[in-house]
Amino acid sequence: MPQTPINATDRTLGLVNIWQVLRKLFWEVELLKAIPTQVRIGLPPIDVLHVTDARIYAAVNACSTSLSLVDWLFHRVNGDQQLADACRRAFPGVLLDDDKAFLKSLRDISRPLNVCHQVCNASKHHSLRTPEVGFKTMVADVLYTDPDGTQLSTAMHVTHDRRGPLDEYSIDEILSSLVEWWQEKLSAIGIPGGDLFFPDAAQSCAKRGS
Repeated sequence: MPQTPINATDRTLGLVNIWQVLRKLFWEVELLKAIPTQVRIGLPPIDVLHVTDARIYAAVNACSTSLSLVDWLFHRVNGDQQLADACRRAFPGVLLDDDKAFLKSLRDISRPLNVCHQVCNASKHHSLRTPEVGFKTMVADVLYTDPDGTQLSTAMHVTHDRRGPLDEYSIDEILSSLVEWWQEKLSAIGIPGGDLFFPDAAQSCAKRGS
């Protein structure tokens, strides 16, 4: 018999609200922006942000958090008819049958979210049994030389997915757009707690409405 899922918020180090998870995504995207686009190689790094692949690490973590929001949202609306109906309005065509169907339908709805799924799935598994056909990324290391040495810059782009070319859609753009997308969707569904964890956004909305 399938086991009933048990709430795991007693071991999340204090993350108990989906808006907290979104705030984590916001922080990770801001961290990605704070990491230098160029690092000097051949010399000891200034700090932990000035290391090779630091932007890749931050991007993978942010993709993982965005994907985690899918599971948090499913279990938040599951069993609550009002929130479930609001979720269907926010995501036309979404499936609430189970968590796997929910994820698959949201990936169909949101191209950036599907990118996060592809990145996370490939990052945690050495090999994929059924990889999405046509999904491709481009990661380029660009070297800059000057009299003081050599600097390295990393560019991360998604070039294709199952829907076709993406015109080298940058990972930075994808993650930045997802922060706003998630905030808009959780607000539209009416998930409580947004004003607690994003008070500035709530104040801005109040000012626009006055």
